[in-house]
Amino acid sequence: MILAAFNPKGGTGKTTTAVNVAAVLASMRRKVLLVDLEADLNASISLGVRPAHARRPSIAEVLTREARPADAVRPVGHTPNLFLLTGSPDLAHIDNRLRNVREPERRLADVIKPLVPQFDTIILDSPAGYSLLARSVPLIADQLIVPIRAEYLSLESLAHFLTWYRDYHAEHKTTAQLCGILLTMVDHRRQATTEIIDIIRLHNRRGVLLSEVPQDPRVAESPSHGVPVVAYAPASRGSRAYRRVAAELLTRIARRAR
Repeated sequence: MILAAFNPKGGTGKTTTAVNVAAVLASMRRKVLLVDLEADLNASISLGVRPAHARRPSIAEVLTREARPADAVRPVGHTPNLFLLTGSPDLAHIDNRLRNVREPERRLADVIKPLVPQFDTIILDSPAGYSLLARSVPLIADQLIVPIRAEYLSLESLAHFLTWYRDYHAEHKTTAQLCGILLTMVDHRRQATTEIIDIIRLHNRRGVLLSEVPQDPRVAESPSHGVPVVAYAPASRGSRAYRRVAAELLTRIARRAR
């Protein structure tokens, strides 16, 4: 299964979601590969791989055929069963480097699919925006989880994204299903937050996960320690939330497979 944390809007919690869902699934004895598709390496940093120590090859070299996918995969030492394909600053220019490739939007699928038999789950941390690399994600993922912040601008961007994805799905005949919309950085003490959540749930009755990720300072702290919040502060609200998110995702995916 290939699962992607996907939302063209930045700052929604894609990386935190990808990293922590990957860690939770790995703790369930699933062999998991996390693929960092961002030039700022946030997913890699969150797992303890600093830019200065991000030895090549990365996903950038894999995409440009300078390295084999299997040679770029590295184990995450502090988390058994979890593996990482690091991001790279070179991803900032990857669209230009792939512009002369035949069907460039298919290159990501070409390099990731050979790894599928080696893992129970592959999780993609998608870049923000509508770049070539971002548009490649729905062409390979089986399931998309869409993290959004519980605020007004996210409500507007979600409506835009869903319209875009409907058209993109029809044009490219993507197989990726919208597994769920995940509300992140939720603070129910603010009335506006509750009102926005009610609107999102009303207009996406089946699409929004029951699980929500609350505002939790431990979630923001954990990347500086190079470990997911589910390991950094296992009893925290954010950690408990991501365990519920992972369980709900597995339930949804299993139900749809029947």
